Amino acid sequence: MIAQEYASAIYDIAVEEKKVDLFNSYFVQLLDTLSGDFLKLLEAPNIDKKEKMDVIDKVYKSIDPTFVNFIKVLLDNKRLSYFSKIGHQYRKFVRKDKNIVIVDIFSVKKLDDKHIDNIKDTLKGKYPDKELEVKNIVNPNLIGGIQIVCNGESIDMSLKSSITRLKEIL
Repeated sequence: MIAQEYASAIYDIAVEEKKVDLFNSYFVQLLDTLSGDFLKLLEAPNIDKKEKMDVIDKVYKSIDPTFVNFIKVLLDNKRLSYFSKIGHQYRKFVRKDKNIVIVDIFSVKKLDDKHIDNIKDTLKGKYPDKELEVKNIVNPNLIGGIQIVCNGESIDMSLKSSITRLKEIL
């Protein structure tokens, strides 16, 4: 809930300032820096808040000032540890507004571009007004075949699933 509220707020600002894609890239780029030891430093209670704000200004001096201020708001409200979750929610807003659907294709080994394009073409018939963002995820636990998860729906064309259905029939 907290992450969604902050994501909504920064998304509204990004739309207003026409910086949606820029802020989206910041969430991806800064994920590594706003974690681990640096995050612990920024959340340390024995360091003065002004010093922390100065550190943010120095480290992120090449970043858009609006986004830097957002980071400072998170720090001020002790919500910096939510950065990853906020970024995840932000990307959901971007996908929704841009009509992007995530397609996860699980397979035993990495599929070649031809197979992925065939699957994408098939799904385009079901989602004609959507842009499909396809990810091929290798799952060595599959015996063979593929599983497709798209827009909350799962299509299981794995060998294991076929064997299970065959057992039920017999």
